Amino acid sequence: MTQPHTAICDRFSKPRPQASNPVIERLDADDATLAKHLPGADLPALLMSVAHLTGDFDVLRPEWRPTVQISGVARIEVESHEAAAIRAECLRRLAAFRDANTPVVPRPTHDQIARMAEWLVGPVSEHYVPLIAEELIATGADPREPTWTKDMLDAGRDFHVAIIGAGESGLAAAFRLKQAGIPFTIYEKNSELGGTWLENDYPGCRVDINSFYYSYAFARRTWKDYYSTAADVRAYLKSVAIEAGIYEHIRFNTQVERASWDEDAGLWQLELAHDGGREAAHGHMTVFAVGQLNRPLLPDISGRDTFRGPAFHSAEWDHSIDFTGKRVAVIGTGASAVQFIKELAREDCDLTIFARTTNWLLPTPDLTDPVSESTAWLLEHVPNYALWYRAALVIVQAVGFLDDIAVDPAYPPTEKAVSARNDALRAAITAWMEPQFADRPDLRDVIIPDSPVGAKRIIRDNGDWIATLKRDNVTMLRNPIEVITETGIRTADGTEREFDVIIYGTGFRASEFLMPVGVTGRNGADLHARWQDDARAYIGATIPDFPNLFCMYGPNTNLVVYGSIIMFSELTANYIVDAARTLLEGGYKALDVRRDVYDSFNERVDERNRNLTFGFSSVNSWYKNSRGRVTQNYPFHAYDFWRRTHELLATDYEFTP
Repeated sequence: MTQPHTAICDRFSKPRPQASNPVIERLDADDATLAKHLPGADLPALLMSVAHLTGDFDVLRPEWRPTVQISGVARIEVESHEAAAIRAECLRRLAAFRDANTPVVPRPTHDQIARMAEWLVGPVSEHYVPLIAEELIATGADPREPTWTKDMLDAGRDFHVAIIGAGESGLAAAFRLKQAGIPFTIYEKNSELGGTWLENDYPGCRVDINSFYYSYAFARRTWKDYYSTAADVRAYLKSVAIEAGIYEHIRFNTQVERASWDEDAGLWQLELAHDGGREAAHGHMTVFAVGQLNRPLLPDISGRDTFRGPAFHSAEWDHSIDFTGKRVAVIGTGASAVQFIKELAREDCDLTIFARTTNWLLPTPDLTDPVSESTAWLLEHVPNYALWYRAALVIVQAVGFLDDIAVDPAYPPTEKAVSARNDALRAAITAWMEPQFADRPDLRDVIIPDSPVGAKRIIRDNGDWIATLKRDNVTMLRNPIEVITETGIRTADGTEREFDVIIYGTGFRASEFLMPVGVTGRNGADLHARWQDDARAYIGATIPDFPNLFCMYGPNTNLVVYGSIIMFSELTANYIVDAARTLLEGGYKALDVRRDVYDSFNERVDERNRNLTFGFSSVNSWYKNSRGRVTQNYPFHAYDFWRRTHELLATDYEFTP
């Protein structure tokens, strides 16, 4: 029986969800309290806050201009006495602002953002300013909120959106759809929301983008850690869903097994598995928000199933095991593996790591640090400080260092570096890494990668990784594995080692987009048969012959050297909601991306990817599919994605009345 939507529609009589970013309307703290907490301030954020509050941009002095570090943050590098002078100047100006009882202006202008950005990172393309402005949402001024509702366009039309997946991207789409008054249901295979942050609960699991940026623009928080744990991310996502009235629209323990386009009805028929039974549902529009990093990839190694001890993937962590005294083998050294290996190494176990390749490290001193008391106080009590604290991250990381991984044919490019800029980046990271193993030169070959920076995922580190590899109970090997036996692992050199436990830190089946859901489009088109492990989409979102179907975090939307995937998810959500507006406003049953638009876009993506380190290098990485094509990464600048997703261009699509 098709799931009824009456009760769901009734829920949309509630107020539209608003951005949960409270504005601090006045500065009440006395001078002593300000003086106590200003030493904990991020100086660029503090100076920009003062400039915005007072309207006096002279405080952004050239001699106080920050430098952008390779970790992706801007820091003002001055002597301690000069830092004290900066804080004293800010204290004076904040006190004057407080005493004058000047109204707080919560939102910066276009020109103010441009001026702040230029001071922070140097000349910035004007293209970035609208993107930055959208990321700096203040209460009552959410530039991404739809300016229309379904009732304004076509109140009587039956129009329901099915969202598959209740991770961060599915929730972003739901938030905007609810603002537009469009009924939706989220189908989630698990018993709780969170997506990859629910399924990955291995020791040490945390984000690798600063949490004040790796969070929705419409729902800022004061985080406990600068790089939050998986548990805190799950709690954040759930709180957002509850506050916005989204949680009640999620059907948990419900697996969508098949989605089929019904041409006559102009909707997607869904086959569901729920509580051991089968159901049917539909969506006039279907959004796949199933992610890429939630289906574990086990390596194709001979004998893998013969091992008699516990063996599991990091995304299916066995918390029942006591590792004390155990001989533990870890296969893989990707981002997840690095996180849990650091934790395992602190236990009383003998740890052997098998690595095919190694990854470049990104120096991040505050990777596991809690947010200081003073930082939290400033975020919650100084007007606009939270705005500019996030802005300092957004401006630097939205720009990123995409140009530093571009191939320069005249350089010439090699597996060491692909350009002079890429070589300089390599040198800077190497200079940070080498002193850490100066007392262990034998580790050089297993620590310094033999691929250019950016060819594989760059892993954030605070110095713990190399320190872990230097521990007496840790061994790292680059010898290829020949076979897994009943009792251990034999490498290609003939050495067999016995183990009690094997852990696979081997990543995910990221290139198998939308699996395992069967998807049938117009004229019986089978999506997975068409893709054949070579997934493509227009802007990562739409595919010809699959009308009214949208992907989030779809093909070629992964980010490597700039941005935040949550930012890209929000932008894709905007695009999806604008597609709904187009259908409702135009009285269309369906829209379908034009084949020539789709082909042209993907040709440009492939050409650009071939000329970036991850496309040029022959090193193994999850960015590539089985054919060696980069199916994951978006190769253009962030503002290009913002421009393409800001609104749906009708000329890109064919419409069915």
